[in-house]
Amino acid sequence: MNAAATPWLHVAAAVLCLGWAALILACGRLRATLPLTLACLAAAAWAMAVALRPAMPLDGLPGALEILRSALWLALLLLLMRRHGGTNATPQVWRFAVVGGVVTLLSLTALLPNTPQMPTLGSPGLMARLGLALLVLLVAENLYRNADRAARWHVILPCLVLGGLSAFDVVLHADAALHRFYAPALLDARAVLTALSMPLLVLAALRDRRWRRNLPVSRQAVFHGATLVIAGTFLTGVGAVGEGLRHFGADWGGAAQVSLLAGAVLAIAVATSSASMRSHIRRRVVDHFFAARFDYRAEWLRCVATLSAQHAEAEQRAIIAIADPVDSPAGLLLLRDAPQAPLRWAGSWNLPVHDIVLPPDHALVAALQDGTHIVTAVPRDLGADLAPLWLAVPLRHHRDGLLGLVLLAPPRAPFNLDAEAFDLLRAVGREVAMFLAERRAAERLHDQRALAEHARRFAFVAHDVKNVASQLTLVLANAEHNIADPEFQQDMLLTVGASAQRINALIARLREPEAEQPPALIAPLETIRAVLREVAHPVEVSADDADSCCIAIAPDGFAAALRHLLDNAIEASPQAVPVRITLRREADSVQLDITDRGPGMTPEFVRDHLFRPLVSGRADGNGVGAWQARDLLRAAGGDLLALSTPGAGTTMRMTLPCQPAARPLQLQEIAA
Repeated sequence: MNAAATPWLHVAAAVLCLGWAALILACGRLRATLPLTLACLAAAAWAMAVALRPAMPLDGLPGALEILRSALWLALLLLLMRRHGGTNATPQVWRFAVVGGVVTLLSLTALLPNTPQMPTLGSPGLMARLGLALLVLLVAENLYRNADRAARWHVILPCLVLGGLSAFDVVLHADAALHRFYAPALLDARAVLTALSMPLLVLAALRDRRWRRNLPVSRQAVFHGATLVIAGTFLTGVGAVGEGLRHFGADWGGAAQVSLLAGAVLAIAVATSSASMRSHIRRRVVDHFFAARFDYRAEWLRCVATLSAQHAEAEQRAIIAIADPVDSPAGLLLLRDAPQAPLRWAGSWNLPVHDIVLPPDHALVAALQDGTHIVTAVPRDLGADLAPLWLAVPLRHHRDGLLGLVLLAPPRAPFNLDAEAFDLLRAVGREVAMFLAERRAAERLHDQRALAEHARRFAFVAHDVKNVASQLTLVLANAEHNIADPEFQQDMLLTVGASAQRINALIARLREPEAEQPPALIAPLETIRAVLREVAHPVEVSADDADSCCIAIAPDGFAAALRHLLDNAIEASPQAVPVRITLRREADSVQLDITDRGPGMTPEFVRDHLFRPLVSGRADGNGVGAWQARDLLRAAGGDLLALSTPGAGTTMRMTLPCQPAARPLQLQEIAA
């Protein structure tokens, strides 16, 4: 066959076909993409064989590989016919397969050395090749025509590529039969068409739902790769212009070339540092490499990182989390305090503070449809000094409904709002709504804890004030009979002065609870004596080996616990029956028993009610003394036990760790 091919064209075609085969393999699982990959590899092998033997492109190894290439294309089309042709396609597939096998064997037989190779209508080799090309074209046409409308989406590209190349083979062999030789232009054109058609098989691999998946490369890699390609192309063009300028004159050509290259590098640096330029590259280049528009894993991680960061206020972070997926550079946050309340300005990002109030009947609020709809036409009457706003994204909470909305400025680059973008914005909006709702709940919980702590301190103070009032009432009752007694007058002045000091200390404690006393080593017996000077009821004190150790506790805390328990014992005891205080050392602890002869308590009351706040066994009690005393002692490493028998009185036992004195003990007077 008197024909010759251009080697470099076929080498280029082989290299490109190998590249397309690699891309097809990267588009999905090996089992699914293997047929299309083999089709590209067969074309690459044929083109490389022709490049190695350009003088004989239709004989020997090039001819055999051409026949095998067409046979492999036929097998691929039959596989697609069996997959998408329905239940009646199997018999037809087997008939085409048998005919194709026979024609392939006849074509290979025609390549034997003794077979005539003249391209005429009577040549067995030409007729066999022409028949094989016609069979591939016929199968492609039947596959496309008999596939249903849904299946055509998957088979149209392989039918166009393989059927089109086979149709060109029909033209090539028919032209050779008419002119008795193969035209070199048609042979070279076949290599070019093969290289240009194979990319459609890559798209076919991406189209098929069973094969589709994103390329195993990150969007950042594609972005940086596209940036390098664009920058390299720009620098190449600038270099070409500079090379042209160099030939215009020896005096200024070199300077112009250097200046042009330096300016180009500066322009690239400015462009790569521009957020708008990066947005344009993502929209116009990167998104076209992926089946899904967004990398949802990256978007989710970015949303979580933005909301959990500490570089800005929570309101600004909420706006940024909504704005990032659509490349918006600014935004506003509007929140409502309660359901059906107006939406008010809560924060801004790259926009001025603006007092916006949207009532529930506002047109924008109604367009949000209770947080299920994203508004793309934001009214312009929100504020005269605000730039035109682009998007209104609702923040819908599963419990509170429409919690607020985010108003976004137009993006840096044109952004196509499709269903996928709306779904992502709704998902991020719900996440931001949960973040803001949890933050608001945490703030309310903090306020409630602060109020509860204040109420607790107020209950302690009220209990102490009641005790002071009881002492003053007792002094006032005795004053009617003993006011003329000088000793009584002296005692009355001491009691009133001590009561005033206690009230002032309680007020200071209520106003400044954080100013707590640090623990100190104190002598318990001296504190007991100081407290007893404020008491008018008879009290008996006994101490057994208690002066050899101290206790580590805040002085005011120990005195307060002692007063609470002593006041309770006095109130429970009859008027003339003394209260007994016993102080003793037990191993490594100090025990202080306060015993009264009152009515006592049942075990159930001690277990279930005694140490609960605001629960008291007396009508005029408030149930704070025992609760606060035990808290004070436990904070110092001790404890408080109640030993009581109904009708036989109660013993309140205070236990604190014993601390040996490191130096001679300094007795302390605890003023009430």
